Parts: sequence; structure tokens; C-alpha cells
Amino acid sequence: MSRIKFSLNDYRDGFAEGYFLPPDILCPYYEIDPTLYKAFNSRDWRLKMSFNELRKRVGKEYFSEIYPLQARTLDYSTRAFPSYRFILPEVLTYDWLSIVNWEKPGRDHVLHQPLCGYIVLKLLDDSRESGGLLLPNNKTILQTCVNNILQWKETAYIREFLLDCGMDKNDPILDINNKISHICWRIFLREAAFTAAVFHDLGYPWRYAETIQRNLEGINTPAVKQNQGAEQIVDLFGSRLLYSPFNGYQTIDATCPSTWKNKLVNLTSLSLSKTHGFPGALGFLHLNDCIRRYPYKMRSPMHSLCVEWAAVAIMMHDMREIYWGENKSTADIPENSFLRLDFNRDPLSSIVTLVDVIQEFGRPAVTYEDAEKFQVNLKYEKPCSDTELEVENGVMTLRYKIENDEKRALKLKYISSDKYKYFDNQNGFLNLESLGINDVMLVVN
Repeated sequence: MSRIKFSLNDYRDGFAEGYFLPPDILCPYYEIDPTLYKAFNSRDWRLKMSFNELRKRVGKEYFSEIYPLQARTLDYSTRAFPSYRFILPEVLTYDWLSIVNWEKPGRDHVLHQPLCGYIVLKLLDDSRESGGLLLPNNKTILQTCVNNILQWKETAYIREFLLDCGMDKNDPILDINNKISHICWRIFLREAAFTAAVFHDLGYPWRYAETIQRNLEGINTPAVKQNQGAEQIVDLFGSRLLYSPFNGYQTIDATCPSTWKNKLVNLTSLSLSKTHGFPGALGFLHLNDCIRRYPYKMRSPMHSLCVEWAAVAIMMHDMREIYWGENKSTADIPENSFLRLDFNRDPLSSIVTLVDVIQEFGRPAVTYEDAEKFQVNLKYEKPCSDTELEVENGVMTLRYKIENDEKRALKLKYISSDKYKYFDNQNGFLNLESLGINDVMLVVN
């Protein structure tokens, strides 16, 4: 049996001891155009104001947890995702608004994204005694994913991307029998997964704008013509790696049906309106493109891959609803089965999606007192103290430790649906078969 435990206290203790530091061997991933960056930088004053305003609203205790994690994320972003600082005010604002939302039980996203980065580092770290999870094949997830990538069967689209970016087909990094290639891909996968995990929920502010747009659909204005925008997005991003999942992770060939672009436009429109992952991926790519120097001699195809594949993972972590389509009952089959995540085919997106499911601990949920007296006292309690991941005899068990009875009941309400929609052996959105996992159990303690 192999077991690994995640908690906010574990992250703090490990960080103090020098563990869980952001990996930045590969970044910066591209050269910044200083003129373009300066134009963005004129809005930088809003960042300090946003932190000050957030501190007033959440109080000292909660803010003392938010600020250090976001500050580290901001430091990391200066090299990995420089444009992040220019949208962080919007991210902080929306993430706080989401936690006090009355339409559905709100929960934190400000801590959630950095803590997803911590899970990536621990889950994919097989150099520490307490890190790395052993699979039934007696290898770690990181080792298994690298081996799958270098076989270039299900991941041929990644090899094609690297070759298109100028990599020589005889480059040792593409050779499964070369020890250096295994080392390089282990470094790459951890860093790309960390980047995607830390920024994977960027799309929530865009989702908010999209919600407003949908509410105005009956009004005769060009701003709400969603399909028109979707077609433009396909034209702008359709040749990027981002659209590889829409094409079944294959290159479009000469036999592509004449109706396929219409299908892509429809999927794009649905993804814009029903997910936050797709808008987040578009924002991630667009903000990178806005300050990237071009044309210039490419630093390395691997650097470009880190940005482009991270965007795919940001998108795919939230594509479950598009994968299932309109079929809501457990008797139905997925409408868009080609979007199914598989560790063999898309290990990066699979890792980020699994991490997102794991990360329940340390997320404050707001409670209200004396609202009927027109006095609102907010308390930010953390119902889930830790999440434990265990693998035994081909079964993966996820245990959420939730002490609050009300929150435990709420989690139990959705857990059966989550298990089926994510982990059903035949139809679940996330396929763990290539890891030797035959079943997944979700448990609330």
C-alpha cells in the first residue's frame, strides 16, 4: 500500500524546510518585448490597492494566509507568466466574491490555486521519502508519465509540435533509450504541471463576463453574438496546441469532413459559456502573446511547449461538462468521448485535473452571523483539514477529512455523482487505467 497526505500545515512546514519551492529551471519561457510590457505596467498600482482592499474585507487571520501564498505565486509569475500581475486584481476580486456568493455554497479560490501547485510538487516528487506515490507497477506517477510520453504512441501530437517548432527528429530528448531524455522530461513535466496548476482557475473572471453576456441574449446587440466570437477564436487559435483535444489529439488530415469547422465552432461556443477552463486557457495564451517578442529566434521548442501545453491543461481540467454534453443521467454515455482525459495521451492535463479533485483542504468557506439584524459578521472556516491519497491493489482512494457536519453532508451530497462523472471505468472523464488504477473510491471522514 502506498499513501500520501496533503494539508496546509504540511505545505507550510515543508516550505519552511526548503521543500515545495516553485520549479523554474526552464522559465522564462519566452523573451519579453519591453515596450509592450511597459504599456501593461501602467496599471500596476492597482495591485497594491487590491491587496489592501482585500485585507479590509477578510480580516487579519484569513489575509495572513492569502498574502504569503499569492506573493510567492506573484514572484514565480515574473518569470513563468509575467502578465499575471496585471490581472491579479481581477482574480483577487472575483475569487473573494465567489466565496461570499449566495447562489451556491462559496469556497476559496485564492488559496486553492497555489495549493494545487503544492500538490503537484509533492505528488510528482519521488526524491523525498514522504513524496511520490507508488503505483501498482512499483513506479511513481512521474516515472510512468515520462515513459508514456517517450513511447510517442498516444503522444505523437506532442512530438509533432516540437518538430514544428524546430526540434531535430534525432534530438536525444525524443529518444526513450536516452537517460538524459528521461531527466529532461521529468523536469519539464513537473514545471509545466506546476505552472498549469497555479494558474488553472484564471478563467473565473472571464466566466463571470460570459454569464452576463448570456443573461443579455435576448437583447439585440453585437456584443452577445456568441457564435460569431467562437468562430473568430477558432480562426485565431485553431492551429495552436490548445485545439489538439478537440481533434482527438490528432493532426487534422485531408479527410477532415467539411462540417468539422462547424463542430469546432459549436464546441468552442459551449466551452466559452459552460466552463471556466477554456476562457482561462485563452486568457493565459493571449496575455502571454501580448508581451511576447516576435519574431525572434526561438529559445527552445521545449520552452514553447511548456506554455502551450500548460494552456491545454488549464482548459481540460474543466471540460467534464462538455465531455458529457447534455447527457445528465448515469445511464447515458458521453456526447464528446474524444475529449476523455487519459494519462497515456495527455498526462499533463490528467495530472492537473486529478490535483484539482484532491485540493479540498485548507479552503475557507464563509459563514454568516446576525444577517437578520442587518449586521454581517463573516467567518472564514476551513471545513476540510487534509486530503489523503492511497493506492492499494489497483484501487485509488481519496479521503477528505471534514470536521464540520454541515460541510461533510454537502460533500457527501455530490460525491457519488463526482465519482461517476470523473472516475467511472468505462465513461469517467479521467481515465486512470494506464496508471494501473482499476477503481477510485471517494471517502469523506
